[in-house]
Order: sequence, then structure tokens, then C-alpha cells
Amino acid sequence: MQNTESARQKMAPQKSKKPTGKQSARRWRKRKVMDQIAKWIVHAGGSLIIASVAGLLLLFIIVIWPLWQDTKVGQLQEITPENMAKANKNIIAISADEYEKVAHILTSDGAITFYNFEVNEQLAGANLAFDNDEKITSSWRANNAQSFAIGTNQGRVFHYSIHFNTRYNDGQRSYHPTVDITDPIAISANGEHLNEIAVGPTEEGGLIVAAISEAGHILFYGKHESEDSFFDEGEETESYGLIDDLPAKPQHIQFGEGGLSIFISLENGQILKYKIDDLTTPDLVDAIQASERQITVLGFLLGQRSLVVGTQSGDLSIWFEAFDPDGSGPRKLRKAHTFTKHASPIISFSSSQRNRTFLAGSEDGVLSIQHATNERLLWQDKISPNPLKLLTMTPKNTGILIVDSKNSIFHLPMDNPHPEASFSSFFSKIWYEGYSKPEYIWQSSGGSDDFEPKLSLIPLIFGTFKGTFYALLFALPIAILSAIYVSQFMHWSVKNFVKPSMEIMAALPSVVIGFIGGLWLAPRIQPILPGVIAAMILVPAVAVFFSFLWRKLPDSFQRSFPAGSETFILAPLVLLTGYLCITGSHFLESSLFAGDFQHWLNSTAQVSYDQRNAFVVGLVMGFAVIPIIFTIAEDALSNVPRSLSAASLALGATPWQTAWYIVLPTASPGIFSAAMIGLGRAVGETMIVLMATGNTPVMDWNIFNGFRTLSANIAVEIPEAPMGGTLFRTLFFAALLLFGMTFIVNTGAELVRQRVQKKYGKL
Repeated sequence: MQNTESARQKMAPQKSKKPTGKQSARRWRKRKVMDQIAKWIVHAGGSLIIASVAGLLLLFIIVIWPLWQDTKVGQLQEITPENMAKANKNIIAISADEYEKVAHILTSDGAITFYNFEVNEQLAGANLAFDNDEKITSSWRANNAQSFAIGTNQGRVFHYSIHFNTRYNDGQRSYHPTVDITDPIAISANGEHLNEIAVGPTEEGGLIVAAISEAGHILFYGKHESEDSFFDEGEETESYGLIDDLPAKPQHIQFGEGGLSIFISLENGQILKYKIDDLTTPDLVDAIQASERQITVLGFLLGQRSLVVGTQSGDLSIWFEAFDPDGSGPRKLRKAHTFTKHASPIISFSSSQRNRTFLAGSEDGVLSIQHATNERLLWQDKISPNPLKLLTMTPKNTGILIVDSKNSIFHLPMDNPHPEASFSSFFSKIWYEGYSKPEYIWQSSGGSDDFEPKLSLIPLIFGTFKGTFYALLFALPIAILSAIYVSQFMHWSVKNFVKPSMEIMAALPSVVIGFIGGLWLAPRIQPILPGVIAAMILVPAVAVFFSFLWRKLPDSFQRSFPAGSETFILAPLVLLTGYLCITGSHFLESSLFAGDFQHWLNSTAQVSYDQRNAFVVGLVMGFAVIPIIFTIAEDALSNVPRSLSAASLALGATPWQTAWYIVLPTASPGIFSAAMIGLGRAVGETMIVLMATGNTPVMDWNIFNGFRTLSANIAVEIPEAPMGGTLFRTLFFAALLLFGMTFIVNTGAELVRQRVQKKYGKL
């Protein structure tokens, strides 16, 4: 009995001791301290996130801001050497070294002088060997400002090149300039005045010279050196040519296409182009009316493709050869750009040695700095009361040398690091050299120094939306319908396996998915493309048709199977349909598309096919987005109160009607959030797009073409972008645009979600 009683006492519930007043107060204080600490941690974490985002935006602004700054021009400084000012020598040509310390000056007496205007010291020079009474009547300067030529009143041409020869000794810079003068060329047999000259290299490494004679003829001289053979050295050959049937008096000449053609402006405003493969028989290939007024300036920009035309009325325009706007017809000179007009005739011109910036000077002493590609007026001001007869931009684009009609020399410092950047360059159609019409183009680099950067962000924005559209077109229906089925119809035992598997798929690295899509999937889809397209059509059709038949079966037959087991009947049927489509791809191709589906696409629908295209990206990136959308949507659907579903079923609604009219609207805020998170994932995706597309920035909705997104472009370009350069800052601007796009989309999605939640939250 005692043992039984003791056992009962042990089994009886023990009354807990009530805490004393001090213990309760101590616990309360401890809980309050912990709550306060947790509150501080949450506030600190939120503040750090806000500060990080603000710091990121500040970094973007700091890097991007210089793109939008105007050209800065310093104070004009006169640097005329005293001896020249006293002698009042007529200056024919001028240039400067890259450090803007030494100027090369050619005067009308044939003296070539190097002058260090930093220390007011005249360096070594040379003299052209003129005959008696021989005078300079015309001059020419190469774009690199190192090669010069002059024509004389006796029909001779003198050509020379300069070298500044900068050296460093014990950290001090010194100059040892030299001049290389070639033998004079007697281009006019009659010793006529040469009113204008031009010099150009030939493809064989020779020299070609053209001149406008006093009689209005175009004279040619060419010197070519044949290649050395095993037995003989190469021989120099000379050739001469003449154009004497011009419709009006010529004014200016310029060589183009590496000396294979010549452009001639006439006093009536026409520009003629002659092919001069053979100097003895020049061939007229193009003639355009460039202006109704006399052309006063004719010169090429860097690369010798864009022809700058200045007129007596102060107009400035650029012409280059292009096809018709539809891409047909022969290449002809077309007016591509028009610039800010001067109030008086344009009389001087100089182009940059680095980009498409150029200078224009007029008779009223106004100097303008313009950029050719975006037609941007960088700077303009009146700097002298006298006409500006000579202009030259220094090699690094950091200064300008100016000579006015009184032979005064001025130096104008300039800071113009990003002339290519403008709103129109990023977001407007630009007419680039060689293109038939203005277009949106991204091409940041080329194979030569005279490449014209193309920085339109529109193709990248378009590619971002294109990739996102096709990815969501594939992912959204599958993810949301799967979430509805799993949450409302699937047996709980199968659901416990499916949902964790989908959540694990979301953790797959995008670089792995991109690698599989670009290097494994894309080459395998190409030969069986008709079958893949057929499978995408027939597999859903078979699933819908099976569901329709299943519902028509007797209820007694359906109850003989466990709930949800129809999935195991449908799955083999779907797999069989897909297998038959893939294996029958070649049969479909030979039966319906004449044995070559890609050729049929190109010839019939004018649709080209690239192996890595938006179709592949839609499939691959869709698989990356599906788990995210599915997981969030399924949680939203599963969290709908069961009382709503039970009430609907009790009133006689079918499970599908309940899911469609009750569960889906109630869970719509969560489903919308899932779609927006999937959208953000697709917009910002980098590696999948980088590896699974051709990465070509083209604007075409063709699903079988490639594209380039903002994020992929940043990943491709940023390693080779010079820090602080225009491309570097443009890529940061693209990153800011990407950030802004996702921010706007997410903010809008949150506002819509709140309104939808407010609407259906009362159910």
C-alpha cells in the first residue's frame, strides 16, 4: 500500500512554484533589455541597407557626372615669338607637340622654326630651298600635324615632316626637333601658280600629290616603288595626271580612301569625286550639290571618311558615302550632319587626332568646337577681332593653337574628355559613318584608332526587355499553373517531395545553367528545332485533352484510383508525346519545310536563325526563374484560409471552380509579387544571357536571333574599359539605368500588390 501511495504521489502533477515579485521584475527587465537590443539591431540593419543603397547611388553619380559636363576652355594666351612679331612674318602652318610646350611654325619665306613658348626659346629649325622669286601660294597639313606640304608660284611642291623628339634626362623633359625635307616636286610643267595642294600616301607606300593650277586644272603626281625581288631592288616610278574638263573653277581638293580617290569642291558649291587608281585616266564617280554658296573649307575628320564642308554663308555640314536608306543603290556622298551656323564665312578648320571633334573658325573671329557624331556644339565664342586663318588642335585634345590674320599666335587650353557623351548619343538615332541612315547602334571599340564609337544604350535596353519577355513567356505559365496544381490538387505525400525539389533548383548557380544552355543545349536544339517547336505545342495540347477525357470518365472509375494518381498516368503520356516529337523532327522537316527548316525560315518568313538565340535563353533562363515564382506563388496559394475553400465546396462548387474563383483571387497579391520577383531576377541576369546568346546588340524581336542586355554588356565591356574614360563612365550609366529600371518595376509592383491585397483582403 505504501508503495502504491508513493507511486501515486510521484505520478500526480507537481504544482509549479510561483515566482516571487523580485523574480518577475528581473525577468521583465531582462525581456525589456533584449527587446530593446533587438530593436536597435533591426534599426541598425535597416539603416545600413539604406546607407548602402544611397552610397551606391552616390558612387554612380560621381562616376557618371563628368559625362554631362560642358567643355572647359581656359584663358586665351598670346605666344607670338618676339622676332616674328617684329618682322611681321606671314605664318603659313603651325602645330604643337603633345605636351603643348613647343610649336612648329612655317612662315612665308620658307623658314621652319621650332619655338618653346614655355621658356620663350627658339629651337633649331630648317629652311626650304626656294629658287629666285619663288613664293608660297598654298599649303597642306596632314591630320597628324606631322606632315606638311606647300605649293609655290613656280609649280613646285615641297613636302616635309617634323619630329619633336622628346627626351627625358634626370626627370627633365628636353626637345631635339628635326625636319625631313624631300626633294621638291615639279608638278606643273609650265611653272603655274599652285592655288591649292593635297598630299596623300598610296597603298604601296608611295606618295601622291594633287594641285589646283592657276588655270583651274587639277594636276597629279604619283611616285610608286615596286617591290623588291630576289635579284633586283625595287624601282621608283613616277606618273602624272590631269583633269582639265571641270564644269566650274575648283576651290579645294582632298584625297580619300588612302589616295585612291580625290574630292574637288567647285566655286558653284558642287563637290566632285574622282577615282584615281590610274592617275592618267581619272574617273568621275560622283557629283553632288553640297551648297548654293561657295565652299570655303573642305577637310576630312579622323579616318578620312567624313568630309567637313564649310561655306561662305557660315554653314557647316558633314558628308560621307553611304547607300540609299533602304540599303540599295550605289554608295554616294550624302549629307549626314548639320552643325551650328556661324555668322560669317568659315575660313579655317582643324580636326582632332583622337576622336570626331573638330574646330571651325570664321572671318569675324569666332571659334567653335563641335563634335561630329552627335552634332553637339561643345563651345563657341569670339576670341579675336580679326579673322582666324589657321587652327590646330594639339595631339591630346587639351589645347588649341590659333593664328589670326595679323599673324598673332594664341594658345587656348581646353578640357574636353568626353565629347562623345550626350543624351542624343545614348538615346537617339545617330547617323554613323558608312551607314545608310540614322540607327541605334552599340559598338564601343573597333580594330583601328580612327574607329567611331557607337554608344547607343537603346539596343541594350531593348535586349534586356527582350530576354526578360521570352523568359517570362516560358516561365510564368508553367510556374503559376504548377503552383496551383501542387497547392490545390496534388496529394500531400507527393507535394512534400515536389516543393523541396523546386526550392533546391532555385539554388543552382546561374553560371552552371548558362554553361549548360550555351554549350550543351543550344547546339542540340539546332538540328531538331521543328521537333522542339512541335513538342511545345503538342505536349500542352495532349495534357489538356487528357484532362478533358478524364473528366468524362464515370465517377466510379475515377474513384477506383487514389486522389492525385492521374498525374502518374499523364506523365508517361506527356513524355511519350515529347519523345515522338523530337525523334520525328527530321520527318517533320523533310515533309513540311523542304528538308531545311532554317532555310525555309529565312526564305519564306525572312527570319534568320542564330544558334545562341532568344529561344534558348527563354528556355534556360525560364528554368532559372521558375523555382522562384513557383515557391512564392505556392506559399501564397497554400496560405489562403481553408474556410474559404470549404465554404465554396459546401455550396456545390467543384475543386477547380474553387481554385479559380476563390483561391486564385485571394492569393493574387502573393502571385503578383512572385511574378515581379521573377521579373527582377530575369532583368538582372548576367551569366545565362552572356553564355546562351550570341551577345549581339541588335534590335529585333525575332526569337531566333541573339541580343545583348545591360547586365551582360557591363560584364563584357568593363574589364577592358580604361578607368575614367568615356566607355567606363557609360557602363556605370548603364548600371544606373538597370538599377532604376528594377527599382521602378519593384516599386510599381508593390503599389499594385497593396491595392490588390486591400481589395481581396476582406474576403
